[in-house]
Formats: sequence, structure tokens, C-alpha cells
Amino acid sequence: MNDLYEKYKNTKTSQIYEIILQWYLIQKGIRDIALVYLKDFRKKIKLSPAKWRTIRKFLESNNISYHVFNDEEYLVLYNPDKFSIEDLNETGGKNFAKQLGEFYDCASNDFSNNFYRVVINVNNVEIFAQMCKKNMIKKNISKYYEMYLKINDLFNQLNTKDFFFCKLLIYKLPKN
Repeated sequence: MNDLYEKYKNTKTSQIYEIILQWYLIQKGIRDIALVYLKDFRKKIKLSPAKWRTIRKFLESNNISYHVFNDEEYLVLYNPDKFSIEDLNETGGKNFAKQLGEFYDCASNDFSNNFYRVVINVNNVEIFAQMCKKNMIKKNISKYYEMYLKINDLFNQLNTKDFFFCKLLIYKLPKN
């Protein structure tokens, strides 16, 4: 991780930076599978072919196991020793989220009452994020906090000159 991080930490491709952080968590056994968005959902823009080639070259040159689906909108990183990509449920919703790990306990196919977001982020990159109902957050806040502490410790143990700023965020989404 240190070599990979040091080589690419100043990349202008935000997805590569996120891939490095997520791959580190996979290597450390925090998760077996991670989702990286390839599409900018705020601006509704797909990646350019050149940017996608850069990302794919990065993945392949660093032997990172990946799978792309939904018209190149989603990139799944995975540990092939722990997760069979053939078993990936690409339908979205609860079935997909449950594959991403224990953090995703609010997963649902009904998003109408999930007005809150729970996020663990590292250097402003969302490592874990989900929509939740308020009662689920209250029920699981200690679990989210323990995960945050574990991730914070892992990143700050890296042998690098950089500081990793980790945050646990919980906030209510504005109503449209």
C-alpha cells in the first residue's frame, strides 16, 4: 500500500485515489468487496474514454481485481480469495448492498423513508456510505463508531509522511 499510495497520491483522477484507499481496506481484511462510482452522479456525467483507459491501466498494472457493470457506471474491487465475482448480484438495492459488508445494515429496496446518511470518509473520500432511517442509526451508532476507529487507526499506521483525516458523518438529507 505504501508504494502504491506514494506513487499515486497526487493523481488528478479521483477514482484512482479512491481505489487505492478501498484496495488497502480489502488487503487489510476490513472488507472483501468495495464499490467505486465511475460516473459523477452530481453532474450526471459519464467518464470519458481516456479517463476510463487511465483507470483500467492503473488497475491492471497493479494487479487489482475488478469488475465493471451497469454501462461502466460502477466499478467493484474484490478479493478473489474471499469473494467470487460470479456471485455478484448487480441488481442494486438490498441484495447488492449486503454484499458490501456489515456496515450496510440499513440496506433496503424501499428508499422512501431513508432520510439520513451515515458516512465514513478518509481525506474527503467516502469509504463507506449508506442511507438510513433514524431508528437504525440510533440502534447501530456504536458499531459505526467502532468501524470508524478501526479505519482511522489503519490509515494512520501507514508509513507515510501524510496525515489521513478520517471522519464519521451522520446527517439528514434535505427534502426536495
